[in-house]
This record gives sequence, C-alpha cells and structure tokens, in this order.
Amino acid sequence: MNLVLDIGNSRVKAGVFNKNELLHYISFMPGQHSEIKKILNSFPELKFAIVSNVLTHAKDISQLLLNKLNCIDFNFNTKIPIKNNYRSPETLGNDRLAAVVGATCRFPNKNCLVIDAGTCIKYDFVGSDGAFIGGAISPGIEMRFKALNKYTDRLPLVSIDMDYEEITGQTTKESILSGVQGGVLQEMKGIISHYKEKFPDIECIITGGDWQFFENGLKNSIFAAPFLLLEGLNEILNYNVQQKA
Repeated sequence: MNLVLDIGNSRVKAGVFNKNELLHYISFMPGQHSEIKKILNSFPELKFAIVSNVLTHAKDISQLLLNKLNCIDFNFNTKIPIKNNYRSPETLGNDRLAAVVGATCRFPNKNCLVIDAGTCIKYDFVGSDGAFIGGAISPGIEMRFKALNKYTDRLPLVSIDMDYEEITGQTTKESILSGVQGGVLQEMKGIISHYKEKFPDIECIITGGDWQFFENGLKNSIFAAPFLLLEGLNEILNYNVQQKA
C-alpha cells in the first residue's frame, strides 16, 4: 500500500493507494504534520511513500516519512516510466512531470495535453511515444486577481465566480471577472485549438485546484481528472519499487 504526497504552493494533497486504486484522499495546509500521522495510524498497511515538493523550504514531511516508510523524495534524478526530453530537467517542476506520467497511464500510446490549473496554469505535452516534450506556464486565476489589486491603486481584490460568464462587465468587479476569467478561458481554448490542429487525436486533460471552472467553460473538449498528479506519483513509486525488486 502506498502513500502519495504532493506538496504544492498552497496545499498538501495526500492519497493512499492500493496498487492503482485511490482509497483515501485529503488536502491540508503545509506544516500540519498531525494529518500525516492520522493517515499513518489509519492505514498501518502502508509500506511505501513518495513525496513531490515544489517548496524549497519544506523538507520536514519527507524526513517524517523516511523514519516510518520506504520513502522516495521525488526529484529530477528519480527513475520514471516515460522518457523526459525536457532540455533543463533539473528546473522542471515535479508536479508537471508527475501529471504527464498520470496522463500516459490513462491514455497509453496517445498524444496528451495536460492542463494543471492551480496557482499557475501549466500546459504540458507528452507524445504518443511516451516522451515528455515540454509546455508552457501561465499565471493562474487567483494570481491574476491578486496582481490587478496589488499593482493598481483602486482595483479591488476579486474572487473567482463560477457563475459569471458575461463578456461585457457593467461594474468594476464584473469587468475584472470578465477580463480574468474570460481571458484565461480564451487563452486555454486557443492553446487547445493549436495542439488539436497539429495532433487531431490528442487527449486534453484538466486537473488542479481550479479544474471545475475550466471543465464547465470548455465542456466537451476536455477530460477532467482531478487526481491525475497523485495517480502519476503513484505510478512513479510503483515503477521504482519494481525496479528494486
């Protein structure tokens, strides 16, 4: 049984897997070690763990697990079940690589565009030959709202509104919603369209904290997989365990 941890910019996502089946999921703030201890107590069958950490200063969870389980601290030297053609692998975010591994598990031998809509929006392409090529990084919705508020004197801080779809805002708040939410949605549609022109059979997959907003906006052009990153990390963990067997 595996424990999979994704330590992101704002949340820690934890999943317990039995082989490839997700049995338990929880999300909590970084630093809440009590949540990890609860999982360890609730699932004494746990044997292996993997930690993906995008925060350079948060190594305490990895150290905690190393004392309890056979734990892998995922980094660019970790063996993975796909080929990584990124030209600077040491700078590649663990979350991006894990997500494309998850995509190849769901759609083997297919071209895949993975869109991770979180603090940042990551667009990542993996080819039908199982080789990760690269992608793009863009500010996420919340980051765009905060930037408008921080770098102007009078614009308010606005939060995401799942129900707002108008193009023409009639108040300042509505204008910001239109510009940010509508703008990022059009950005996403344009990138998807570009990839589909080159790869008509491509699978487009949405994950990340804001996946529901974009799934609603993109409707039938995308496949939602909210636990894709954890699935990818679990596959990487299983691959490394098998390599050592």
